[in-house]
Amino acid sequence: MAHNDGAVLEILSSAIKRQVAAYDERFRRSLEEVQAAAARLSSAAAQERAYGQRDATGIEAVHDAMPTEQSVFSSLIAESAEEALQDDDDGLPTSPETPSQPSRFQRQKRALQVLDFGCGDGRYLRQFLRSAEHLHSRYGRGLSVVCYEVSVEALRSFHFAARQAGLKPTSKNGETAKTPLESPISENPILEFPSDIPSLDPAAAEAFEKLEGHHLQLRFLLGSAEASATEVQEQLLQLFPAEHRSRPFDVVVIGWGTLSSIPRLPHLSPDSLLEAFAAISYKVMNVASTINNHVKFQREFAAKRQALEDVAKAAEDAQASGEHDLFELKQRQLKWLHTKVGLANFPRSYYYKVNTGQWMFYAAITAEDERRRLEASGFTDVQLHICNIINFFDISTKPRAAKINAAVIRLLERGDVWGAQLLLSKAVAKAYGRPLSELNCQSCMFNGESVMTVFDQVARYFISTGRSISAM
Repeated sequence: MAHNDGAVLEILSSAIKRQVAAYDERFRRSLEEVQAAAARLSSAAAQERAYGQRDATGIEAVHDAMPTEQSVFSSLIAESAEEALQDDDDGLPTSPETPSQPSRFQRQKRALQVLDFGCGDGRYLRQFLRSAEHLHSRYGRGLSVVCYEVSVEALRSFHFAARQAGLKPTSKNGETAKTPLESPISENPILEFPSDIPSLDPAAAEAFEKLEGHHLQLRFLLGSAEASATEVQEQLLQLFPAEHRSRPFDVVVIGWGTLSSIPRLPHLSPDSLLEAFAAISYKVMNVASTINNHVKFQREFAAKRQALEDVAKAAEDAQASGEHDLFELKQRQLKWLHTKVGLANFPRSYYYKVNTGQWMFYAAITAEDERRRLEASGFTDVQLHICNIINFFDISTKPRAAKINAAVIRLLERGDVWGAQLLLSKAVAKAYGRPLSELNCQSCMFNGESVMTVFDQVARYFISTGRSISAM
């Protein structure tokens, strides 16, 4: 071999630990800012004041799902609720003498179950609150969310944000403290929730206790960044009684770039996690980074991987020709290059630098590859949507930009590339005070070969959804 696999794995393991430490530091700083601001301002004002723009994608600055995400997630939850109603109807006894087997919803009398995988500091919290209210008012059900993270500081920040939003810890007897506007969830048998998560460790148990309120339950689970997909799956299943571990989640939501932050290792990869989710859920929603983010860094790490490949080939040639000294030199070069490449050892993977100084691992994917990997992982009826075409932060803070973003997405997803170009041309003409006739509109700026090529051209993030094949 041209290099030592054991040494490479050690380098990758160290790189993973550094990534978790970087996430912990970023979330710790953010939480300290919010807590300091909350001491002076209302919680809502504190959220808006304390979280600033932190990187080029606007990710850290945004504390709500994008409108496109809200729409897709709401649709999945509504579908699950309608299916629950059908289960209820199917499960009703046909006569007192021939009672049917209770359905999974009747049997558990539980809220809909969601896994927020890679939950971060709670970017989906507001969406969960909206969905829980809708489920309660229309279907008489609540929403129970397992919030999974490998960053302890992210969970700490999420827990704080949820408390600020009015959710309360459950006491030892299973009740939540009453507020003037809300009775304890546990008083409503329709909204019975699962039992507590087993204690993560004595020091962390209190910090991550279960929270309830507004027909929503949040349970927090700290995972390991070095756990295999099988270990992640088993850890999640352990949250449920043995008789209810067969596909306990109605929806798995994998938020902004979580899978894009997962490296490819012998025991873990985005694909292996998707396979695990196909086995324990009915539906999945993934938000993946496209090839249009951090283009400079993508090119830089593509060059580093090419250098690594060239040196590895030179080392093999030196070993084959018996040039021991040259071989040893190339081995040292390989080790150095592996430390520079780190986890970005596969196509379209890279590190990008954020304003807080850390280098964060990420990976891009094309629309067609995203469709293929969901299908290969055990999902069917795979659909792709454009999440955004401009910066998340701009969408959240500039109403006009948000309207343009939404309008262009609607036109492109309908296949109306000329309509999208006309809309943008009118916006440019208005912005520069020029007549539309002066703009060159003879050729279309969009690649209209297929929907996928258009998505690859314009999308910053994709939203992909699918249904588990094994659940059908």
